[in-house]
Amino acid sequence: MKKRSLKIPFGSLDGRLVAPENVARGRNCDCRCPNCDWPLRANQGEQTRPYFSHDRGPECIGGFETAVHKMAKQIILDHLAVVLPPHFVEITVPVTSEDDVLTDNVLYPARLVQLVSAVSEKQAEEPGRWIPDITATLKNNAKLYIEIKVTHGVERPKAEALDNLMEIDLGDWEIGVLANTEVLERAVLRMAARCWYRCSLYSNLKKVRLKQAELEAKVSNVLDRRRRREEKELYAALEQQRQLEAARAPYRADLQKLNDIGTVAGQEAREKLLAANSSKLLLDIPQRFPKEFANGRWPKYLSVRVAGDWFFEIDRRVWQAYIYEQAIADVPKGHQVSVKPLTDRVVRHFGVVDWAKRLSDLKLETLFAPSNLKTPVAERNIWFFSDEENALIRTPSSVVRSYLDALVAFGLLKRARPHTYQVETE
Repeated sequence: MKKRSLKIPFGSLDGRLVAPENVARGRNCDCRCPNCDWPLRANQGEQTRPYFSHDRGPECIGGFETAVHKMAKQIILDHLAVVLPPHFVEITVPVTSEDDVLTDNVLYPARLVQLVSAVSEKQAEEPGRWIPDITATLKNNAKLYIEIKVTHGVERPKAEALDNLMEIDLGDWEIGVLANTEVLERAVLRMAARCWYRCSLYSNLKKVRLKQAELEAKVSNVLDRRRRREEKELYAALEQQRQLEAARAPYRADLQKLNDIGTVAGQEAREKLLAANSSKLLLDIPQRFPKEFANGRWPKYLSVRVAGDWFFEIDRRVWQAYIYEQAIADVPKGHQVSVKPLTDRVVRHFGVVDWAKRLSDLKLETLFAPSNLKTPVAERNIWFFSDEENALIRTPSSVVRSYLDALVAFGLLKRARPHTYQVETE
Protein backbone atom coordinates (compact mmCIF):
# COMPACT_ATOMS: atom_id res chain seq x y z
CA MET A 1 0.00 0.00 0.00
CA LYS A 2 1.54 3.29 -1.08
CA LYS A 3 -0.03 5.28 1.80
CA ARG A 4 -2.83 5.22 4.33
CA SER A 5 -6.15 7.03 3.92
CA LEU A 6 -8.83 8.13 6.37
CA LYS A 7 -11.43 7.82 3.63
CA ILE A 8 -13.28 4.52 3.91
CA PRO A 9 -14.05 3.06 0.44
CA PHE A 10 -16.65 0.49 1.50
CA GLY A 11 -19.21 0.38 4.28
CA SER A 12 -20.91 -2.54 6.01
CA LEU A 13 -24.66 -2.86 5.39
CA ASP A 14 -26.68 -5.88 6.50
CA GLY A 15 -23.54 -8.02 6.73
CA ARG A 16 -22.16 -7.09 3.28
CA LEU A 17 -19.77 -4.44 2.06
CA VAL A 18 -21.20 -1.82 -0.27
CA ALA A 19 -19.79 1.11 -2.25
CA PRO A 20 -20.85 4.65 -1.19
CA GLU A 21 -22.38 5.40 -4.61
CA ASN A 22 -24.81 2.49 -4.17
CA VAL A 23 -26.49 3.69 -0.95
CA ALA A 24 -28.42 6.73 0.25
CA ARG A 25 -26.48 9.96 0.76
CA GLY A 26 -25.20 11.01 4.19
CA ARG A 27 -26.11 9.23 7.40
CA ASN A 28 -29.21 7.84 5.73
CA CYS A 29 -26.96 5.18 4.18
CA ASP A 30 -27.34 3.09 7.38
CA CYS A 31 -23.79 1.76 6.92
CA ARG A 32 -21.24 1.08 9.61
CA CYS A 33 -17.41 1.08 9.66
CA PRO A 34 -15.97 -2.35 8.68
CA ASN A 35 -13.17 -1.83 11.19
CA CYS A 36 -14.74 -0.35 14.34
CA ASP A 37 -18.53 -0.60 13.61
CA TRP A 38 -19.05 3.19 14.00
CA PRO A 39 -21.97 4.68 12.02
CA LEU A 40 -20.88 6.04 8.63
CA ARG A 41 -22.07 8.76 6.31
CA ALA A 42 -21.86 8.38 2.54
CA ASN A 43 -20.13 11.34 0.88
CA GLN A 44 -21.24 11.61 -2.74
CA GLY A 45 -19.72 14.86 -3.96
CA GLU A 46 -19.51 15.62 -7.66
CA GLN A 47 -15.81 16.67 -7.60
CA THR A 48 -14.38 13.65 -5.81
CA ARG A 49 -14.92 9.90 -5.82
CA PRO A 50 -17.64 8.93 -3.31
CA TYR A 51 -16.38 7.65 0.03
CA PHE A 52 -17.52 6.90 3.57
CA SER A 53 -16.47 8.70 6.73
CA HIS A 54 -17.37 8.40 10.39
CA ASP A 55 -20.59 10.21 11.28
CA ARG A 56 -19.81 12.69 14.07
CA GLY A 57 -17.05 10.55 15.50
CA PRO A 58 -13.28 10.09 15.45
CA GLU A 59 -11.76 8.94 12.17
CA CYS A 60 -10.67 5.30 12.01
CA ILE A 61 -7.03 4.81 11.00
CA GLY A 62 -7.55 1.16 10.08
CA GLY A 63 -10.82 1.72 8.28
CA PHE A 64 -9.40 1.84 4.74
CA GLU A 65 -7.24 -1.29 5.09
CA THR A 66 -10.01 -3.33 6.74
CA ALA A 67 -12.58 -2.24 4.15
CA VAL A 68 -10.35 -3.26 1.22
CA HIS A 69 -9.42 -6.53 2.93
CA LYS A 70 -13.03 -7.51 3.64
CA MET A 71 -14.22 -6.44 0.19
CA ALA A 72 -11.49 -8.58 -1.43
CA LYS A 73 -12.71 -11.62 0.50
CA GLN A 74 -16.33 -10.82 -0.42
CA ILE A 75 -15.40 -10.66 -4.11
CA ILE A 76 -13.93 -14.17 -4.02
CA LEU A 77 -16.89 -15.54 -2.05
CA ASP A 78 -19.33 -13.98 -4.54
CA HIS A 79 -17.56 -15.19 -7.69
CA LEU A 80 -16.33 -18.56 -6.39
CA ALA A 81 -13.36 -18.20 -8.74
CA VAL A 82 -9.76 -17.02 -8.56
CA VAL A 83 -6.56 -17.18 -10.62
CA LEU A 84 -3.99 -19.50 -9.03
CA PRO A 85 -0.32 -18.42 -9.08
CA PRO A 86 2.12 -20.24 -11.38
CA HIS A 87 3.92 -23.10 -9.68
CA PHE A 88 7.16 -24.99 -10.27
CA VAL A 89 7.05 -28.60 -9.09
CA GLU A 90 10.61 -29.69 -8.35
CA ILE A 91 11.21 -33.39 -8.88
CA THR A 92 14.11 -35.15 -7.19
CA VAL A 93 15.23 -38.73 -7.76
CA PRO A 94 18.08 -40.19 -5.68
CA VAL A 95 20.96 -41.83 -7.56
CA THR A 96 23.09 -43.28 -4.78
CA SER A 97 22.07 -41.26 -1.72
CA GLU A 98 19.98 -38.31 -0.56
CA ASP A 99 22.86 -36.00 -1.44
CA ASP A 100 23.36 -37.53 -4.90
CA VAL A 101 20.24 -36.78 -6.91
CA LEU A 102 18.83 -35.96 -10.32
CA THR A 103 16.51 -32.94 -10.39
CA ASP A 104 14.09 -31.38 -12.86
CA ASN A 105 10.91 -29.36 -12.65
CA VAL A 106 7.51 -28.97 -14.23
CA LEU A 107 5.93 -25.53 -14.62
CA TYR A 108 2.22 -25.11 -14.13
CA PRO A 109 1.27 -21.60 -15.33
CA ALA A 110 -1.22 -19.33 -13.61
CA ARG A 111 -4.80 -20.44 -14.28
CA LEU A 112 -8.36 -19.54 -13.37
CA VAL A 113 -10.13 -22.13 -11.22
CA GLN A 114 -13.72 -22.43 -10.12
CA LEU A 115 -14.34 -23.01 -6.43
CA VAL A 116 -16.91 -25.55 -5.32
CA SER A 117 -17.33 -23.67 -2.04
CA ALA A 118 -15.61 -20.98 -0.02
CA VAL A 119 -15.92 -19.61 3.51
CA SER A 120 -14.23 -16.73 5.29
CA GLU A 121 -12.32 -16.84 8.56
CA LYS A 122 -12.75 -20.57 9.23
CA GLN A 123 -10.21 -22.47 11.30
CA ALA A 124 -8.09 -24.73 9.11
CA GLU A 125 -7.96 -28.49 9.59
CA GLU A 126 -4.14 -28.47 9.89
CA PRO A 127 -2.66 -28.39 13.42
CA GLY A 128 -2.04 -24.96 14.91
CA ARG A 129 -5.52 -23.39 15.05
CA TRP A 130 -4.72 -21.22 12.01
CA ILE A 131 -7.53 -19.16 10.48
CA PRO A 132 -6.99 -18.25 6.79
CA ASP A 133 -8.82 -15.35 5.18
CA ILE A 134 -10.63 -17.82 2.91
CA THR A 135 -10.91 -21.60 2.95
CA ALA A 136 -12.06 -22.94 -0.42
CA THR A 137 -12.75 -26.39 -1.85
CA LEU A 138 -11.67 -27.27 -5.40
CA LYS A 139 -13.36 -29.68 -7.80
CA ASN A 140 -11.02 -32.50 -6.80
CA ASN A 141 -12.08 -31.92 -3.17
CA ALA A 142 -8.66 -30.43 -2.29
CA LYS A 143 -8.53 -27.55 0.18
CA LEU A 144 -7.24 -24.14 -0.97
CA TYR A 145 -6.33 -21.43 1.53
CA ILE A 146 -6.26 -17.80 0.38
CA GLU A 147 -4.69 -14.85 2.20
CA ILE A 148 -5.23 -11.22 1.15
CA LYS A 149 -2.29 -8.87 1.70
CA VAL A 150 -3.12 -5.18 1.97
CA THR A 151 -0.33 -4.04 4.28
CA HIS A 152 0.70 -7.17 6.19
CA GLY A 153 1.79 -10.45 4.60
CA VAL A 154 1.42 -13.98 5.92
CA GLU A 155 3.37 -14.73 9.09
CA ARG A 156 6.06 -17.38 8.71
CA PRO A 157 4.61 -19.98 11.15
CA LYS A 158 1.27 -19.80 9.39
CA ALA A 159 2.92 -20.04 5.95
CA GLU A 160 4.86 -23.13 7.03
CA ALA A 161 1.85 -24.84 8.62
CA LEU A 162 -0.79 -24.57 5.88
CA ASP A 163 -0.53 -26.58 2.68
CA ASN A 164 -1.93 -25.11 -0.55
CA LEU A 165 -1.69 -21.58 0.84
CA MET A 166 -1.64 -18.72 -1.69
CA GLU A 167 -1.42 -14.97 -1.13
CA ILE A 168 -2.93 -12.19 -3.23
CA ASP A 169 -0.80 -9.05 -2.85
CA LEU A 170 -2.63 -5.71 -3.06
CA GLY A 171 0.18 -3.87 -1.31
CA ASP A 172 1.51 -2.05 -4.40
CA TRP A 173 -1.84 -0.84 -5.73
CA GLU A 174 -2.72 2.85 -5.31
CA ILE A 175 -5.41 3.85 -2.79
CA GLY A 176 -7.59 5.51 -5.40
CA VAL A 177 -7.48 2.40 -7.58
CA LEU A 178 -8.46 0.02 -4.79
CA ALA A 179 -11.42 2.23 -3.87
CA ASN A 180 -12.95 1.40 -7.25
CA THR A 181 -15.06 -1.75 -6.90
CA GLU A 182 -14.60 -2.89 -10.49
CA VAL A 183 -10.81 -2.39 -10.43
CA LEU A 184 -10.53 -4.14 -7.06
CA GLU A 185 -12.51 -7.05 -8.44
CA ARG A 186 -10.13 -7.45 -11.41
CA ALA A 187 -7.12 -7.13 -9.11
CA VAL A 188 -8.35 -9.74 -6.64
CA LEU A 189 -9.56 -12.30 -9.14
CA ARG A 190 -6.86 -11.97 -11.83
CA MET A 191 -4.40 -9.09 -12.03
CA ALA A 192 -2.76 -8.60 -8.63
CA ALA A 193 0.53 -10.35 -7.90
CA ARG A 194 0.06 -13.68 -6.18
CA CYS A 195 2.29 -16.45 -4.91
CA TRP A 196 2.32 -19.85 -3.24
CA TYR A 197 3.78 -20.45 0.19
CA ARG A 198 3.18 -24.18 0.07
CA CYS A 199 1.47 -26.14 -2.66
CA SER A 200 0.87 -29.86 -3.22
CA LEU A 201 -2.02 -29.53 -5.66
CA TYR A 202 0.14 -30.59 -8.61
CA SER A 203 2.37 -33.14 -6.91
CA ASN A 204 0.58 -36.21 -8.31
CA LEU A 205 -0.59 -34.91 -11.68
CA LYS A 206 0.23 -36.72 -14.92
CA LYS A 207 2.97 -34.33 -16.08
CA VAL A 208 4.75 -34.69 -12.73
CA ARG A 209 4.47 -38.48 -12.77
CA LEU A 210 5.85 -38.62 -16.31
CA LYS A 211 8.78 -36.40 -15.39
CA GLN A 212 9.39 -38.53 -12.30
CA ALA A 213 9.45 -41.68 -14.45
CA GLU A 214 11.75 -39.98 -16.95
CA LEU A 215 14.26 -39.12 -14.22
CA GLU A 216 14.08 -42.60 -12.72
CA ALA A 217 14.85 -44.07 -16.16
CA LYS A 218 17.96 -41.91 -16.34
CA VAL A 219 19.43 -43.25 -13.10
CA SER A 220 20.85 -46.43 -14.63
CA ASN A 221 22.36 -44.44 -17.50
CA VAL A 222 23.94 -42.01 -15.06
CA LEU A 223 25.40 -44.86 -13.01
CA ASP A 224 26.73 -46.52 -16.16
CA ARG A 225 28.40 -43.31 -17.37
CA ARG A 226 29.94 -42.78 -13.96
CA ARG A 227 31.25 -46.34 -13.89
CA ARG A 228 32.87 -45.95 -17.32
CA ARG A 229 34.36 -42.60 -16.34
CA GLU A 230 35.74 -44.02 -13.09
CA GLU A 231 37.23 -47.00 -14.95
CA LYS A 232 38.83 -44.64 -17.45
CA GLU A 233 40.23 -42.44 -14.69
CA LEU A 234 41.54 -45.49 -12.84
CA TYR A 235 43.23 -46.82 -15.99
CA ALA A 236 44.78 -43.40 -16.64
CA ALA A 237 46.04 -43.22 -13.05
CA LEU A 238 47.51 -46.72 -13.25
CA GLU A 239 49.17 -45.94 -16.57
CA GLN A 240 50.61 -42.72 -15.19
CA GLN A 241 51.91 -44.62 -12.16
CA ARG A 242 53.45 -47.26 -14.46
CA GLN A 243 55.18 -44.57 -16.51
CA LEU A 244 56.36 -42.84 -13.34
CA GLU A 245 57.84 -46.04 -11.95
CA ALA A 246 59.52 -46.81 -15.28
CA ALA A 247 61.04 -43.33 -15.41
CA ARG A 248 62.21 -43.54 -11.78
CA ALA A 249 63.79 -46.97 -12.11
CA PRO A 250 67.24 -45.82 -13.41
CA TYR A 251 67.51 -43.31 -10.55
CA ARG A 252 66.12 -45.38 -7.69
CA ALA A 253 69.54 -46.13 -6.15
CA ASP A 254 70.64 -42.51 -6.61
CA LEU A 255 67.54 -41.25 -4.84
CA GLN A 256 68.15 -43.62 -1.95
CA LYS A 257 71.67 -42.22 -1.55
CA LEU A 258 70.28 -38.69 -1.76
CA ASN A 259 67.80 -39.44 1.02
CA ASP A 260 70.49 -41.13 3.13
CA ILE A 261 72.91 -38.23 2.88
CA GLY A 262 70.12 -35.86 3.86
CA THR A 263 69.94 -37.43 7.31
CA VAL A 264 72.12 -36.32 10.23
CA ALA A 265 73.89 -39.68 10.27
CA GLY A 266 74.45 -39.55 6.53
CA GLN A 267 75.94 -36.05 6.68
CA GLU A 268 78.24 -36.95 9.56
CA ALA A 269 79.48 -40.06 7.76
CA ARG A 270 80.14 -38.10 4.57
CA GLU A 271 82.01 -35.36 6.47
CA LYS A 272 84.23 -37.90 8.24
CA LEU A 273 85.04 -39.66 4.97
CA LEU A 274 85.91 -36.43 3.15
CA ALA A 275 87.96 -35.14 6.09
CA ALA A 276 89.96 -38.37 6.17
CA ASN A 277 90.56 -38.27 2.42
CA SER A 278 91.55 -34.58 2.56
CA SER A 279 93.85 -34.64 5.60
CA LYS A 280 97.04 -33.65 3.76
CA LEU A 281 95.33 -30.83 1.88
CA LEU A 282 93.74 -29.55 5.09
CA LEU A 283 97.17 -29.36 6.75
CA ASP A 284 98.51 -27.37 3.80
CA ILE A 285 95.81 -24.65 3.86
CA PRO A 286 97.07 -22.66 6.92
CA GLN A 287 100.53 -22.50 5.34
CA ARG A 288 99.09 -21.06 2.11
CA PHE A 289 97.14 -18.38 3.97
CA PRO A 290 99.32 -17.26 6.91
CA LYS A 291 97.56 -13.91 7.24
CA GLU A 292 94.13 -15.50 7.45
CA PHE A 293 95.36 -17.98 10.11
CA ALA A 294 97.43 -15.45 12.09
CA ASN A 295 95.32 -15.94 15.23
CA GLY A 296 95.76 -19.71 15.08
CA ARG A 297 92.09 -20.41 14.36
CA TRP A 298 90.38 -21.56 11.19
CA PRO A 299 88.57 -18.58 9.59
CA LYS A 300 84.80 -18.97 9.58
CA TYR A 301 84.58 -17.94 5.94
CA LEU A 302 86.77 -20.91 4.99
CA SER A 303 84.47 -23.47 6.64
CA VAL A 304 80.89 -22.53 5.77
CA ARG A 305 78.15 -25.14 5.90
CA VAL A 306 75.98 -24.80 2.80
CA ALA A 307 73.34 -27.09 1.30
CA GLY A 308 75.08 -29.74 -0.80
CA ASP A 309 78.60 -28.98 0.48
CA TRP A 310 79.22 -32.75 0.21
CA PHE A 311 78.72 -32.61 -3.58
CA PHE A 312 82.43 -32.33 -4.41
CA GLU A 313 84.83 -35.22 -3.75
CA ILE A 314 86.76 -33.22 -1.18
CA ASP A 315 86.25 -31.71 2.28
CA ARG A 316 84.28 -28.47 2.05
CA ARG A 317 87.15 -26.53 3.68
CA VAL A 318 89.42 -27.53 0.80
CA TRP A 319 87.14 -26.48 -2.05
CA GLN A 320 86.14 -23.31 -0.19
CA ALA A 321 89.82 -22.41 0.30
CA TYR A 322 90.32 -23.01 -3.42
CA ILE A 323 87.48 -20.60 -4.28
CA TYR A 324 88.82 -18.06 -1.80
CA GLU A 325 92.24 -18.27 -3.40
CA GLN A 326 90.94 -18.10 -6.98
CA ALA A 327 88.30 -15.43 -6.51
CA ILE A 328 89.42 -13.23 -3.61
CA ALA A 329 92.93 -13.66 -2.18
CA ASP A 330 94.94 -13.15 -5.36
CA VAL A 331 92.69 -10.67 -7.19
CA PRO A 332 92.31 -6.89 -6.84
CA LYS A 333 89.31 -5.18 -5.28
CA GLY A 334 86.49 -4.70 -7.76
CA HIS A 335 87.32 -7.83 -9.69
CA GLN A 336 84.17 -9.64 -10.83
CA VAL A 337 83.59 -13.31 -10.19
CA SER A 338 81.12 -15.30 -12.33
CA VAL A 339 79.52 -18.41 -10.90
CA LYS A 340 79.72 -20.70 -13.94
CA PRO A 341 83.43 -20.47 -14.83
CA LEU A 342 84.34 -20.67 -11.15
CA THR A 343 82.13 -23.75 -10.74
CA ASP A 344 83.71 -25.38 -13.80
CA ARG A 345 87.18 -24.95 -12.28
CA VAL A 346 86.08 -26.45 -8.94
CA VAL A 347 84.52 -29.45 -10.69
CA ARG A 348 87.62 -30.05 -12.82
CA HIS A 349 89.92 -29.69 -9.84
CA PHE A 350 88.08 -31.87 -7.31
CA GLY A 351 85.46 -33.89 -9.15
CA VAL A 352 81.90 -34.58 -8.00
CA VAL A 353 79.92 -37.51 -6.62
CA ASP A 354 78.85 -39.54 -9.64
CA TRP A 355 75.30 -40.33 -8.48
CA ALA A 356 74.73 -36.71 -7.43
CA LYS A 357 75.92 -35.54 -10.87
CA ARG A 358 73.40 -37.82 -12.58
CA LEU A 359 70.60 -36.25 -10.58
CA SER A 360 72.04 -32.78 -11.15
CA ASP A 361 72.25 -33.29 -14.92
CA LEU A 362 68.65 -34.51 -14.96
CA LYS A 363 67.54 -31.44 -13.01
CA LEU A 364 69.38 -29.08 -15.39
CA GLU A 365 67.95 -30.90 -18.40
CA THR A 366 64.45 -30.40 -17.00
CA LEU A 367 65.15 -26.79 -16.06
CA PHE A 368 66.14 -25.78 -19.58
CA ALA A 369 63.86 -28.11 -21.57
CA PRO A 370 62.09 -26.16 -24.37
CA SER A 371 58.73 -27.43 -23.13
CA ASN A 372 59.37 -25.82 -19.72
CA LEU A 373 60.58 -22.39 -20.81
CA LYS A 374 57.17 -20.78 -20.21
CA THR A 375 56.84 -22.45 -16.79
CA PRO A 376 58.03 -20.48 -13.72
CA VAL A 377 61.51 -21.63 -12.71
CA ALA A 378 60.32 -22.70 -9.26
CA GLU A 379 57.84 -25.10 -10.88
CA ARG A 380 60.26 -26.75 -13.35
CA ASN A 381 60.51 -30.01 -11.47
CA ILE A 382 61.35 -33.52 -12.62
CA TRP A 383 57.87 -34.92 -13.09
CA PHE A 384 58.60 -38.45 -11.82
CA PHE A 385 60.26 -37.23 -8.60
CA SER A 386 58.35 -35.99 -5.57
CA ASP A 387 58.50 -32.34 -4.53
CA GLU A 388 60.71 -33.31 -1.60
CA GLU A 389 63.12 -35.19 -3.88
CA ASN A 390 63.27 -32.29 -6.34
CA ALA A 391 64.05 -29.92 -3.48
CA LEU A 392 66.95 -32.10 -2.25
CA ILE A 393 68.75 -32.24 -5.61
CA ARG A 394 71.71 -29.86 -5.86
CA THR A 395 73.76 -28.74 -8.85
CA PRO A 396 77.46 -27.78 -8.62
CA SER A 397 76.65 -24.16 -9.47
CA SER A 398 73.97 -23.96 -6.74
CA VAL A 399 76.52 -25.16 -4.14
CA VAL A 400 79.15 -22.64 -5.28
CA ARG A 401 76.57 -19.84 -5.41
CA SER A 402 75.46 -20.61 -1.85
CA TYR A 403 79.08 -20.28 -0.69
CA LEU A 404 79.56 -16.99 -2.56
CA ASP A 405 76.38 -15.67 -0.94
CA ALA A 406 77.93 -16.54 2.43
CA LEU A 407 81.06 -14.55 1.50
CA VAL A 408 78.79 -11.59 0.78
CA ALA A 409 77.53 -11.86 4.36
CA PHE A 410 81.16 -11.83 5.56
CA GLY A 411 81.78 -8.63 3.58
CA LEU A 412 84.29 -10.23 1.20
CA LEU A 413 82.06 -9.98 -1.87
CA LYS A 414 79.02 -8.07 -3.03
CA ARG A 415 76.48 -9.00 -5.68
CA ALA A 416 77.09 -7.17 -8.94
CA ARG A 417 74.30 -8.77 -10.98
CA PRO A 418 72.65 -12.21 -11.20
CA HIS A 419 75.31 -14.94 -11.01
CA THR A 420 78.10 -12.35 -10.75
CA TYR A 421 79.89 -11.04 -7.63
CA GLN A 422 82.46 -8.29 -7.03
CA VAL A 423 85.48 -8.52 -4.72
CA GLU A 424 85.33 -6.11 -1.76
CA THR A 425 88.72 -6.75 -0.10
CA GLU A 426 92.06 -5.07 -0.94
